[in-house]
Amino acid sequence: MNPNLVIQREKGFIDKICDANGYDQNIRHLLYAIIPAFIIKYGVNKENLILNTFRDIKIVISDVKDKHIKAYYSSKPIQVGEEYKTAKYMVLQNYSDTDLVNLIDNLVHEFNHAINSYVNEVKVTKNYLYLRTGLTYRIYKKDSLTFVKKDSSYILEEIINTKQTEEIINIMKSFDVSNRDLDNMIYALNSETHHKYSSNSYYLESSICKQILQNRTFIHTLANLRIDGEVYDIQKWFDDITGEEGSYKELVRLLNEIYDLELEYANKKLLKGFTLNKIRDTSRSIMKIVEKFDRNVNYR
Repeated sequence: MNPNLVIQREKGFIDKICDANGYDQNIRHLLYAIIPAFIIKYGVNKENLILNTFRDIKIVISDVKDKHIKAYYSSKPIQVGEEYKTAKYMVLQNYSDTDLVNLIDNLVHEFNHAINSYVNEVKVTKNYLYLRTGLTYRIYKKDSLTFVKKDSSYILEEIINTKQTEEIINIMKSFDVSNRDLDNMIYALNSETHHKYSSNSYYLESSICKQILQNRTFIHTLANLRIDGEVYDIQKWFDDITGEEGSYKELVRLLNEIYDLELEYANKKLLKGFTLNKIRDTSRSIMKIVEKFDRNVNYR
């Protein structure tokens, strides 16, 4: 796929959504690179899915100051007649204070969640609605649309999403700097990052899972099921490969535990060593599951 042809082909669509939503020139020029990078990453057969996502989800610019949340994608249930749909938007916080690399990471990361949630987003049961964000479901009461809880796979969702964010930004870094619509931005992106871009998001969790994230059976299968909205059988598929019932659930539980321990460690002033030991023990337990999966697949 020729990147320059993709960039030129999508320019008119990008101008149209930017004009419709009143995006500033900064966002417009970022989208000139981001949208083609998504299409190159996922393939031209996913082009309509990608364009529909960017068309349907408005970027909301905010200068709310938040140390922890720089951007977020929101999808909330609404009832339209007898149907249940979603109202979606994406918020960039600290906008005027965010540097280029973080701004690109935020946009790519949040839109990647959205693209991987677009198909089969809403599941309706007798009493509840399930709204999918990648691998994860947020559960609402059907009668009142009030939030109940989200399922526990959200850390694994973030790990997968972060890996894909890195891949998409590295596609952007490879774009031809002679393109006048992109030259300054791509030059600045390459100047401010290493030869290969790596995100700091979920760094500990991603490091612990490094072996499985390099396993082609794992990453390709999850990537395909996630973008196609067919995530129901992931637990059984994973357990069948490890040969141990409940191993996927345990992996998800331990990843959540690591995340909580990491926050505990960061906020503690005393007895940090005790928390650090728990992080080490939990990491070893995760790596045992990861190693068992890796051993049992033919295609690594």
